[in-house]
Amino acid sequence: MTSKSPIISGTIESVPKVPTHVVIFKVACSPYFWTRCYVNGRYTVRSTKTENKRDAYAFAKEVFNNALLNLKANPKSKIKSRLFAVLATALVNHEKTTAKKSLYLNDKGKVEGFLIPQFGTKNIDEIEYGDLVGMMEELNKKKLAPATKKHYLSLTSKIFKYAVQEGVLKSIPQFPKLQERLTTKEKRDYLTNGEYTRLNNTVIKLEAAGVKVRGIAVTEELKWLNKFMINAFLRPTDIKVLKHKHLERRVETDESGRKIEWLVLNHPATKTTAHPVQAMPKIVPAYERLLQFRKIDHARKLKEARALTGKDKYGVDKKQKALAALEGSPYLNPDDYVFFPEYKNRQTMMGTWSRLFRYVVQASKLEDTTGKNIQLYSLRHTAIMFRLIRSNVDSLILAKNARTSQGVIEQFYGAHLTTDLSRRQLHSYLPVRKKQKVESPSEEVPEPEDDDYNQDEVAIKSSSKKSKVVKSPLR
Repeated sequence: MTSKSPIISGTIESVPKVPTHVVIFKVACSPYFWTRCYVNGRYTVRSTKTENKRDAYAFAKEVFNNALLNLKANPKSKIKSRLFAVLATALVNHEKTTAKKSLYLNDKGKVEGFLIPQFGTKNIDEIEYGDLVGMMEELNKKKLAPATKKHYLSLTSKIFKYAVQEGVLKSIPQFPKLQERLTTKEKRDYLTNGEYTRLNNTVIKLEAAGVKVRGIAVTEELKWLNKFMINAFLRPTDIKVLKHKHLERRVETDESGRKIEWLVLNHPATKTTAHPVQAMPKIVPAYERLLQFRKIDHARKLKEARALTGKDKYGVDKKQKALAALEGSPYLNPDDYVFFPEYKNRQTMMGTWSRLFRYVVQASKLEDTTGKNIQLYSLRHTAIMFRLIRSNVDSLILAKNARTSQGVIEQFYGAHLTTDLSRRQLHSYLPVRKKQKVESPSEEVPEPEDDDYNQDEVAIKSSSKKSKVVKSPLR
């Protein structure tokens, strides 16, 4: 083909994120881009059937991957080649059906974007320790975080182990060790009570000023979401799946006759376990205010929809379209999401929430005055730190309720806990029982030496005379 149709000079370009021998070019007799790659000692040449360069790149990558997968070598293995690129692609395709979608997409991006261009033309048994050190040097040039570099090492090791499993390789080479300290071992920032209050006050000010972020208004929903996070120990990703049907209202009466009301969250697991979460009692008024906000907001949108006139660019009546969207989707059904229910695409919702939260943090100037790095995860850290500072809760119980482990609580969330913050617990005593009549005076229960410390004791009464469960939080 190329002898009869010469390549136009200056049109040959390497395709990004694949080996440099994968190219696109133009020939004199065709308006389309063509692609060429060299695999296993022979060239594969195809027309991309497009004049768009981006589409031509995508087609060239597909031709290259197909050329790799069509190679045949070991009949006893499902993998028919010793090429690193073939094995890496096969592993990623295997993960597509066996691993979480997020892991599959993450590994796919790293394999196609870096590992195949790095090792794609080599057989896997030709890759030695020095080649892996060279890979780490290339990663260092990209100035990646230590955790990201570790992921690349782990993924490369996984590809080698997969090759051993398929009988293509007998053993794996020694891997270089990452000497850098992972940033995840650093203390994670949380908010003090004053900083948390300042953050919520900023939301109120921005709402009153009618501030919008990329066309999305800052509303009091952000305030109730902050309170919800603080009182329910949630991860930000939990908000993606949290629906009204996952909330169960509980009511209990303690020994003194005081009514205690809280919510139990039974949402699906987003990271580890799906233990029921016992939220703090303060979550109830926050949730009720959120429901009130939702009703008022829905009524406002209905009013605005009824006032619309004219047609959109597709010729559809604007009023009819807006009313159908509002009235056709109940705003407070058990299957509705608790926060930002208008976003059916929950990944889009997370992006919107993150931008709004970031704007509020910047407007509050908390980072400027405190030097802290405040992210969505800071709300979860604040919730856990409040319990560690203000209560005597056992770290194991706290970990189970926060759907994490005791080790993670101590290593990460509790990294900010100092002896000064925990002085009240350190100086307190358990309630002392009254003296009992005993035969020997030596068996009497001793009193604490200084009873003044008892003024700092936080009494927790767990027993109750009457308890009641309200299954639906919507009533």
